[in-house]
Formats: sequence, structure tokens, C-alpha cells
Amino acid sequence: MFNRSKPDPSDKNRSHLKNLMAIAMADGHLAEEERHVLISVAHRMGMSDEEVQFVQENPDSVKFTPPKEYDEKMEQIYDFISLMSVDSDIDPSEIEVCRKLALHLDLAPRIVDDLLNKFFGDHK
Repeated sequence: MFNRSKPDPSDKNRSHLKNLMAIAMADGHLAEEERHVLISVAHRMGMSDEEVQFVQENPDSVKFTPPKEYDEKMEQIYDFISLMSVDSDIDPSEIEVCRKLALHLDLAPRIVDDLLNKFFGDHK
């Protein structure tokens, strides 16, 4: 019998993609460079273009499903940072969404600031 109580790995991937889309749209628009990162991350996770389109068109149907492992959580944070920085314009609203997502991943929101400072200097 099929047991849906255990999360499907694709749930975690869709959740991550939804979070990336939220960051990309935090400044009110999706830059072409951001779109390329979204597609690249989705393909890295084994997602099809159709799945990407589904998540983009139906974000409310995607349940937040965080990874359990610390390394996977950090990988998601790195994806968030990469996405925010790809268009050379790190918007404060993108940073705020990223901090909130870090908190939902059971990570200190400060990790976002620490990584931004490490890679880009003072971002504020």
C-alpha cells in the first residue's frame, strides 16, 4: 500500500524551487539571469521543464518540505545566495525573504548576512 506520510524526494525539490521563485520575485520582477538559475537548479535536481512550469503556475499547491540534513539546508542557502546575486542587484526584499527561508530551514537568519558578507563584502 502506498504510504504518503513519508515525504517524496520530489516534494523537497518542488519546495526548494518554490522558495527560489519567491526570492527571485521578491523585488517584483524575474530577471532573465534569475530564470536561468531557476532552470539550472531544477535540472540539477532532476526536474523537467514541465515541473518547473507547474511550480511557477501553482505555488500554493507546493507544500514547504525542508531537507533534514544540514548539508542539504546549506546547499539550499547557497542556491538562494547565487540566485540573489546573479543579476548583480541584491535587493533588500530578496535578502529578507532569504532570511525568512533560512529560519524555516531551522538555520539562523544571520547565516544569510554572513555568507553575503563573505562573498560580496558589506551588502547593506
